[in-house]
Amino acid sequence: MNVNVRSLVAVSSLAFFAMPIGYANAQVTITCTQNISFGTILPNCTGSITVRATPADGTTNNGCHTLIGGVIRPAICNIITTMVTATMNARITFSTALVQFNNTTAGGQVTLDNYRLQTAGGSQLNTFTYNNTLLNPTHTIKVGGRLRFDAGEANGSYNGGVDIIVTSVP
Repeated sequence: MNVNVRSLVAVSSLAFFAMPIGYANAQVTITCTQNISFGTILPNCTGSITVRATPADGTTNNGCHTLIGGVIRPAICNIITTMVTATMNARITFSTALVQFNNTTAGGQVTLDNYRLQTAGGSQLNTFTYNNTLLNPTHTIKVGGRLRFDAGEANGSYNGGVDIIVTSVP
């Protein structure tokens, strides 16, 4: 009996644009080609699993995860500019501090928070500004996060999403 937590954080392509008027032609967007997957959680376990957003990936957890029957991986997203050579930096943030996902087949709820963004120095918590020199015209990043759950969560898949906000910074 496993709790299959595939909190497919469908990190949304929806992006809010905040740009100075003089830069209105240079838009920065984000699209994600792979969702976060937290794999399979052991039953009757309370704790959290953090999927890192680093080249080595990996997780931090309290022993509630099994390597059988579940893939753990960060989301893969592309920050894209409409300019051949980006002239502005891109700040990535999340629309909410945490998201709660309901089980798609039974009762239960898990919480996703502490979003992680891949940077050259490892991963950054919740927000990061990427230098325009990386965005020529696309920069691929990994996005991770922490999934929190209680021992009473029902078997099944927990699916949901969170919006990413992209702000162009001169």
